[in-house]
Amino acid sequence: MATKQGKFVDLIDNTERYKARLYQFFLDFGKWREFKPPIPLPWKKISFDVASKPMVPKERGLYVFTLELPSCPLPQHGYIMYVGHTGNTSAATLRSRFGQYLDDLRRQDGRGRVYYMLERFKGDIFFSFVPVADRAVDLKKIEVSLINSVAPPVNTGDFDIVMSHVRRTLF
Repeated sequence: MATKQGKFVDLIDNTERYKARLYQFFLDFGKWREFKPPIPLPWKKISFDVASKPMVPKERGLYVFTLELPSCPLPQHGYIMYVGHTGNTSAATLRSRFGQYLDDLRRQDGRGRVYYMLERFKGDIFFSFVPVADRAVDLKKIEVSLINSVAPPVNTGDFDIVMSHVRRTLF
């Protein structure tokens, strides 16, 4: 049996391994700079796990899931993976929504993209939230503006019409 030779001996295997771990993120500094929420957003960040649930308030508000490696020797950084809101038109709270995600993960249920994110990056997913008690504040409007600013890879809807067409056209 002949042994492999040449400078590209491992090219196919390494390329396939790399492609299997490739995650793409959209970055538009202009959109980031345009994001101007109508209220201050003092985010609080916690680990996404059962033990953190009591720290989530029973209030309506905005939330994001971020992927971060806190014990990594690199400078602190992360990616906003998903943006959501709760309680804009219902009695749902940040804590109840947090609990729904935990339940979906435990039951291996829910939306496929969200389940994949929570399972694949378990231990490195954080839940940041902002309680917003003022019922006059339209959380959906802020959520859509934030989604369009950072284009989180797990969100599939709630983009403005321009971004929605671009995302459907990309391949």
